[in-house]
Amino acid sequence: MKQRILSFSCFLVYLGLVALPLLLATTTHLPNRPWLDELSSAMAMLAFNIILLEFLTSGKIAWLSKRMGINWVLQIHQLFSRTAILLLISHPFLYSLPNHPNYAPGPPGESYLGMTGPTLMTGLLGLITLGILIGLAITRTKSKTSYESWRASHVIMALTISSAGLHHTLHAGRYAQEKWMMHYWQVAFGIALLTLLWVYVIQPLIQKYHPYQVSSLKQVAYNIWELTIHSKNPSTHPSYQAGQFTWLKLKTPAPLYENPFSISSAPTPSSNTLSFLIKDLGDFTHQVTELKIGDSIYVSSAYGNFGQLSNESNSNNIPLVMIAGGVGIAPMISLLKQMIATQHTVERAIHLIYGNRIESQIIDLSTMVNLKAFKNLTITHVISEPTSDWKGLVGVLDQLTLKKALEKTNSFNGSTKYLVCGAAEMIDGVEYALEALSVDISQIDSEKFQYDFTQKTARIRNSLIGWTLGTMALIASAIYFSQT
Repeated sequence: MKQRILSFSCFLVYLGLVALPLLLATTTHLPNRPWLDELSSAMAMLAFNIILLEFLTSGKIAWLSKRMGINWVLQIHQLFSRTAILLLISHPFLYSLPNHPNYAPGPPGESYLGMTGPTLMTGLLGLITLGILIGLAITRTKSKTSYESWRASHVIMALTISSAGLHHTLHAGRYAQEKWMMHYWQVAFGIALLTLLWVYVIQPLIQKYHPYQVSSLKQVAYNIWELTIHSKNPSTHPSYQAGQFTWLKLKTPAPLYENPFSISSAPTPSSNTLSFLIKDLGDFTHQVTELKIGDSIYVSSAYGNFGQLSNESNSNNIPLVMIAGGVGIAPMISLLKQMIATQHTVERAIHLIYGNRIESQIIDLSTMVNLKAFKNLTITHVISEPTSDWKGLVGVLDQLTLKKALEKTNSFNGSTKYLVCGAAEMIDGVEYALEALSVDISQIDSEKFQYDFTQKTARIRNSLIGWTLGTMALIASAIYFSQT
């Protein structure tokens, strides 16, 4: 409940920040124009403000993702980019005033628009580039473009859009001719640039002088490796919570070439090590398997807040179900270790449902966690492609399989908390299955980076409803602005 209230409150704050230029514009007391022209200006200001706020909601600001969770941050980022392009496409068609005559150009006012050749070009450049950026982001998982290439193009296009938008706003925007509005856009643009500098310049420089080294690398299951690294300077070891993830760079702190991995170790005051479970699945992860002891690794801050809701003060009396697919077991291990570190003997009823494709991918959890410390822990393995010798549950983590697994411990009730981690498709499937089993979305905690908004899960429905209502509220604020 606390997280719901926090999410809703922060959503209202976000909408307020988007609408802030309208509030500032009302203080200018400029002569009235036709209401459609005012509506067009309002929509353009909202859209450009959303674009600048996109830099803050990119998922690379650690404190924001830690407080709100990566789901909240990235869904704001991905959904409201669509709002921005809808507003930008619509706004030029609403203008009714003529442009200044070619023989007498001038700034926009109550009788004329201030469009010139350069401002028209920057407006079109920003709009077209924004459309391309959103299209590439939506289709990224289906394209053959490498993550590094896509990310580089994303940054370049974001800079192009914001720079073109600033030029267009300052030279063609009526309200931007006023001192306070002009300064607002300059400051907002400066903050957006600072976030890029932090992510792509300052952070890599900090990481360069505070590297980690590979302590051990061992294969713990088929195609799955445990990587342990230690900080050369323990005082710079980042603080983190069990269940969080971090971005790793191999051998060089250069930006772009990094991937996110969930931490499988648990934080302890005297430790300066981090552990990860990594599946050899692509170019970057294969490079991990080729690391040598002593090789340099560069680590970002810790991100996300996965599992934190399950550790509230009264949580020991609430059953906990952990559902992990493949290396999605990593944050579960971290959380289990943290429980032991804080409680020594864990009385809480916990049911770990651990899905894999084949038996050889199962990690022996007893080598990583002191399972004897748990007095009420049940582990259920699910294999989708079993051998003839397999005696456990068979199938994918769908409604039928989950129902069978949950019935083993009678852990299916209205207060149970569910943690879900794995591939994005797996998370969507599990959430859909749990919803079919009458589990409320407020009982489920999950984190992912890509969202298929065509999925019919409660989380996606809630996100789309919130986005729709938020967009309608912004449009209503633009209409109200145009009438005052």
